[in-house]
Amino acid sequence: MSHPAPEGPVVRVSPPRHCPERHDPRWSDWLTDTELAYAHSLARAEEHLSARKAAKEAAAHLLGWPGRPPWQDMEVRRGPDEAPVLRVRGALARWMGERGLATPRVSLTHARGYAAALAWFPTGGER
Repeated sequence: MSHPAPEGPVVRVSPPRHCPERHDPRWSDWLTDTELAYAHSLARAEEHLSARKAAKEAAAHLLGWPGRPPWQDMEVRRGPDEAPVLRVRGALARWMGERGLATPRVSLTHARGYAAALAWFPTGGER
C-alpha cells in the first residue's frame, strides 16, 4: 500500500512497552550489524536500538515508501561528536534516485525507556 509523502517532518515515538529486550532476534531484521554493534556498546541499549528503528520508520514514511520499511537498505550512523546520519543503499537508493528524492536528515532522542526520532528533507542551506 502506497501513501503520499508528507509535506513536513515525520516523528516516531517508541514507548517502553513497544521496546523488545536488547537480545530479541527482531532487532536483526530491523537494524544492520553496524547499528546493533553500536547500540550494544552503550548503556541502555534498548533505547538506542529503538531510536534507530524509529528513525528508519520516520524516514520511510517521509519518503512515501510503499509498504514495510526497507530496514537493511537504511542505516543510522554516528561518529564520535557527530550527529546521526542516515545512509541509504540498495533498492531504496535506486527508488529514491528514480524519484529525485534527497536522503532525509534524522534526529534521535531517548530517555527513561522512551525513544523518538525525527526525519525531514534537507533544505538548500543544510549541509
